[in-house]
Amino acid sequence: MLDFSKLITPARHGDVLVLPSPAECVKAVRRNSQALRSTQTPLLDSTLAEWRRRTRERIVGSNERPVIVTGHQPAFIHPGVWAKQVVSKRLAEALGGIALNLVVDNDAPQSTTLAVPMVDRSSVELRNISFGELRAGLAYEQIRRLTREEITRFEAEIRSAMGERYDASQMPAFVRGLSTGNPEGDGTDQSVIARRAVEADFDIAVDDRRVSQLWWTPLFLDMLGRAERFGRSYNTALAWYRKEFKVRGAQRPIPDLTSRNGEWELPVWAYRSGETRRRLFVSRTGNLLRLLADREEIAVLHHDDLKTIDELISPLQGPDAWRLRPRAMTLTIWARLFLADLFIHGIGGAKYDRISNAIISDYFGIEPPEMACVSATLHLDLPRTSNTPETVLNLRRSLRDLEWNPQGNHHPSSEIAALAYQRELAVRRSVELRRTDGNNRNARRITFLEIRELNHRLRTMRSVEQRKKQGELEQALADVGRNRIALGREYFFGLYDRSVLEGLLAALPATKDFRV
Repeated sequence: MLDFSKLITPARHGDVLVLPSPAECVKAVRRNSQALRSTQTPLLDSTLAEWRRRTRERIVGSNERPVIVTGHQPAFIHPGVWAKQVVSKRLAEALGGIALNLVVDNDAPQSTTLAVPMVDRSSVELRNISFGELRAGLAYEQIRRLTREEITRFEAEIRSAMGERYDASQMPAFVRGLSTGNPEGDGTDQSVIARRAVEADFDIAVDDRRVSQLWWTPLFLDMLGRAERFGRSYNTALAWYRKEFKVRGAQRPIPDLTSRNGEWELPVWAYRSGETRRRLFVSRTGNLLRLLADREEIAVLHHDDLKTIDELISPLQGPDAWRLRPRAMTLTIWARLFLADLFIHGIGGAKYDRISNAIISDYFGIEPPEMACVSATLHLDLPRTSNTPETVLNLRRSLRDLEWNPQGNHHPSSEIAALAYQRELAVRRSVELRRTDGNNRNARRITFLEIRELNHRLRTMRSVEQRKKQGELEQALADVGRNRIALGREYFFGLYDRSVLEGLLAALPATKDFRV
């Protein structure tokens, strides 16, 4: 079983995280396969086990071979994400199985840029290079293919940002990959092919499958027919997670499903070409199910027809038809139950998938399949300084002391020492007055004003030192910011030198480690 207490991001360059151990991963594959193959949980007109068999035969052509699944958006993956694909490929290879990478093209990117650290002398800055155009809120599957001119521009900007580091990186292979493949394909196809061009040099190949083209009909139809039941399981799981891990806010880590006048929200996206994603609701009147994208009706289905609908998109055909796509939690539940013998998460996904564990237990009434977690950290070879967040903290403490304790940390023979001694005597008098003559407000005020004047003179005399410390603080803050860029772990794996990526491959479990 996965030990969630060990899901800690690898801190140092070259560190990897693989949980559970390779031997336990193999055992988990076998346990999951046996349990899911034999489950008699009812689903539509059959059982979960039967629908799982049909799904696997339809997607990978076999229900017998182990299927190891991971997934990510078709974005610029960092080495920790790539490590998931490496491990899935090696585990599948050891077991004679299939490694699938789900290309989550139904997600909506926050931006379509490539972050590239740029070195100017000893300074590091971050440059964001545009990669295609996509209006905010649109899914990846709607991103268009880059033209040859845009690829040329993209390459030139990367070369400019990376300088001499470009030729030693994997970006030349990535850029070449952008120009290959089916010219009729879209931007997601193009980026996947380019990523695979990099992986080919390392003999790492997984079977990429776009979520927009996957057959997840059985789960969707079951949710449609039991929308209220699914919504309650979903929200109960979220409530448990928030309480268990002290998460505040109804929107974190994801929002509850809502209901309104008999309309129940499902964790499914609905959108048309060129439009942003909308929430899907379903309502039932007699045997009729109304599907709504937010408040717009998009389809009406007969409940008895759910058992006969084979294609999810069949009721919504046509080039301008509505697209129905699983949201993140739905996708992982489907992948773990209907497709995978082992699903490999990154750290964030594994932590959040405790929510889907709770949904699976409540809604399907079965023990959730075991999962694995893989991650890694690589740093680019970029200039750094010795200043750290601790340096900043110490400088701020020094400045605070100069402001509020200007008498401290001075040379004993200096003029400051004499003033500090006068201040000490005045403080003693103030203490003594409070102890023996507390009602003598005039004497206490005179002493207070004397201390304040001495503090002012001390601060003035130490102003040069204060300005120097302030300058050091500003420099340290700038250095820490540049170090944060230099030590980033989420840069595209194609930006790294070949030898660095080979080091990562050597650090991860080999195929032979899974042959137990």
